[in-house]
Amino acid sequence: MGEKLVCIYELVTEKIGLHGRLELAVKTGISMSQAAEVDDTEELVNKFKDAASDVYEEFCGKTTA
Repeated sequence: MGEKLVCIYELVTEKIGLHGRLELAVKTGISMSQAAEVDDTEELVNKFKDAASDVYEEFCGKTTA
């Protein structure tokens, strides 16, 4: 449960740090511990990917997608 979501959290934390992780929680409304408990639905994974891209852009500049 929540393996993909936790992986996204770990990537954001690795690349951006704690501030990025906190911003991801704000944007998704789901904390890292909650992410580990929920199912990896396609809708949630896409929501997390979009939010992670937004967070990366905010902290590190424009991404190319």
